[in-house]
Amino acid sequence: MSTEAANNKGRGEKLSDAKLRTLTTDNLIQRSNGDVVIGNIPMVNQGPKGYCVPATFERYLSYMQIPADMYVLAMAGQTSVGGGTSLSAIISSIESFISSQNRSMKQQKTAIDIRTVQKHIDKGLPIIWTMFSTKEYNEYSDKHTLARLDVTDWDSWEKTTKSKSRNTELQQDLSTAHACLIIGYNKETNEIAVSDSWGPSYAERWIPAEQAEQVSQGAIYVIGF
Repeated sequence: MSTEAANNKGRGEKLSDAKLRTLTTDNLIQRSNGDVVIGNIPMVNQGPKGYCVPATFERYLSYMQIPADMYVLAMAGQTSVGGGTSLSAIISSIESFISSQNRSMKQQKTAIDIRTVQKHIDKGLPIIWTMFSTKEYNEYSDKHTLARLDVTDWDSWEKTTKSKSRNTELQQDLSTAHACLIIGYNKETNEIAVSDSWGPSYAERWIPAEQAEQVSQGAIYVIGF
């Protein structure tokens, strides 16, 4: 870390709620096709270590101007080689630190739907999402995201997406438990944007909200003002 940060015992500059609120909402990107996405979220690649929870928290905390380090968070979460982070241990360890930065973290047990996602994204706040990252889910998301790049008729895409979504059922697999960020949504097409800590290629992928709910663990976490 920088000398200034070290002299300040690793603590960052404390931003007022008003200043941080301006900073987060300024990061909102609104596209002509109806996408609403949060930009400027740092990418942290968890690598092969299975550090999805520590990496995701580092990205979120850094975005909120709170100094964080994936490896320190991994120790706090008792992460084992290859993964297996204790989410409760990480939360217990950093909750007081977040509070010392005049911020709060809230857990919500909720369905993944556009209304829930929009409430937080419109404030410029990403959502930590606990889910099951199965092979089936990733293949579906990759294919959906790739097809989305070539869309020119968004009315037609809306109908196609909703039709395919109704006929798709993704299964859960407890061995694929994962944490990532929800960073955006499209209200018209009922899609959400997801960002995984696997490098730039996974910074923004899209999936219908219905399929996201199918693989969700039922909880989200938001760090707010």
